[in-house]
Amino acid sequence: MGEGKFKQAAEAAIAQFVAVLQQHNDAELLLGFPSAPFILPLAADDHKGFLAYAESMPDHAVRIRRRGHGAAAEWTVSPVAAEGAYELAFKLPEHVERWISGIAEKERWRALEVKEQFLSAITIYRMNGSGVRAYQLRYEASSLSSA
Repeated sequence: MGEGKFKQAAEAAIAQFVAVLQQHNDAELLLGFPSAPFILPLAADDHKGFLAYAESMPDHAVRIRRRGHGAAAEWTVSPVAAEGAYELAFKLPEHVERWISGIAEKERWRALEVKEQFLSAITIYRMNGSGVRAYQLRYEASSLSSA
């Protein structure tokens, strides 16, 4: 009797897991390699939009924004020349966010410093059928609209 309940629960859990995977089957995880001792897992709001833009402009200037504070902070990257073409989101390692948010009066300046020193060039490598493609995202301080 217990075996039947387990089977029902397992089948329900697996069906739910499959539904979630199917819902996100279009998603793609991109890995960014900045000039820093860490890797950035980047989530694309529309990975096809990112790929279309990046294929036509493999090296392009980006705008980087930070929303939120501390561990809740999320960063976004978007192209300077085509606002809305794509947006990539990422989080920085916890210790970096703690440093940025450590002194309230210095938070904006520290966020800018991280952009300029660690996020000024982010290289994304992507496997495709014929090999590896590389895309270079360049942050330029002139693209600053908010820290």
